[in-house]
Amino acid sequence: MTADTHRWQSLPPERQRHQSEALQPYATPERGAPGWTSCVLLPAEADEVAAVLREAQGTRRALVLSAGRTGLVEAQRPEGETVLSLEKLNRIISMDIAAQRAEVEAAVPVDTLNAVLAEHGLVWPMEMGSTSAATVGACVANGSAGANAVCYGTAAHLCETAWGLWADGRETGPQTGPQWFAPAPQVLAIDSAAPDVQQGLIGTQGVLGVITRLALRLYRLPVQREAALIPVADMPAAMRALALARDVFGEDVEEFEFISASAMALVRAMQGETFRWPFERDPQAAFYLLLQVKSDDTGEDLAAHLYTFLTETLQQPDDALGYAPLKALKRIRHSITEASNHAMKALAGGRLAFDTATPVEVFGDYLAALETALKSLYPQVQFVAFGHAGVGGAHLHLLGTREQPVSAHAEALVKLVFDVTQEHRGTFSAEHGVGSKWGAAFAERAQPQVVAELVAAKRARDPGHILNPRSFGLDVLARQA
Repeated sequence: MTADTHRWQSLPPERQRHQSEALQPYATPERGAPGWTSCVLLPAEADEVAAVLREAQGTRRALVLSAGRTGLVEAQRPEGETVLSLEKLNRIISMDIAAQRAEVEAAVPVDTLNAVLAEHGLVWPMEMGSTSAATVGACVANGSAGANAVCYGTAAHLCETAWGLWADGRETGPQTGPQWFAPAPQVLAIDSAAPDVQQGLIGTQGVLGVITRLALRLYRLPVQREAALIPVADMPAAMRALALARDVFGEDVEEFEFISASAMALVRAMQGETFRWPFERDPQAAFYLLLQVKSDDTGEDLAAHLYTFLTETLQQPDDALGYAPLKALKRIRHSITEASNHAMKALAGGRLAFDTATPVEVFGDYLAALETALKSLYPQVQFVAFGHAGVGGAHLHLLGTREQPVSAHAEALVKLVFDVTQEHRGTFSAEHGVGSKWGAAFAERAQPQVVAELVAAKRARDPGHILNPRSFGLDVLARQA
């Protein structure tokens, strides 16, 4: 694609950027190679976004959406397209404390919103390592899950209503987000490779249009929260612990995360002397579970309740109880990606990163099968696994070395991971989205009906194919259909 030197008529000059030093941040994704652009547009009102979309359709100039730029599947990386940044649509419009509802513009960062809500005893429960920059609109558009999806669902479920614009500039909304009901164990809970076009802009990852405003479902901050790190011998044992925790705590299981021994080792190596091990002795476990429970009963002794569960139900000895302040346990969990980045640079062998999910009932078996296959065929690859066991979601990092880089076997490794995932009724894209990174996988592995419906919706809502044109591999799929 050639450089876009066009001066846009739909925005005043002060809302456009063309200088190279101003463009660079918008061309650099969270992961993956840098892209390039010659123009960034910064509308400050929904009407300005609509005008840009209409001009783009009329002139057939492609746009890539940008907000917090924390995405991990290269959807926000331009390859010559103009960048349409929503960062100025960042106002909290109103809050209804009694109704537990907030109306906001799309580019409000998650942490910014929650800092305001906390003063009123409320929270928009989206917990990720990137929430200082990640925006509510992008989370809803992506259907992001996060650490407490087991309790509250994805960002799509945390959206009561969305308003916005189709890619041709027409207004749309109100569009209603789905209610969260924990699915049966045999049902896939999170799957961003199966966007539902009937939900419009919610969960369709910015290929049909732009969310500009949302009404969000809020929750009361729990009166109490308690957590512990639980060592287990394998992931099937971890999933048995989840079933028992649900029996005891019901819907008050707020998080159920898992950390592989290799992921824990990376965190310990990176943090060095500042690492605080939350056990009396090193349990030498294959996996660690971060179980967080909550209560709104001021009279309940939640700490004692959790202790009884750990020692009697799970029969954990006292010296294998991973107790620490909640903030310290979260620091371990949210340091894994940083530690993986650190190790990747030190090993100099590259990394392949995946975001997969399976139904909860087979999740333990899935990870065991995947680790066995990788160790058998590629023993030189370091397998790092962590993520949202409560909804069957796994973040997988495969690390190589300078002598044996993962790039030497990249195609085969991707196929192996995706094949094992598919064998366990899973998805190659759980919550991070498909983007351009997994466009070919979407064409090959997504349900044909899902692919056909998305292509048809793209043609109807974006006749000029101007918005995020490479996401889902739609640039190729639209030509083939």
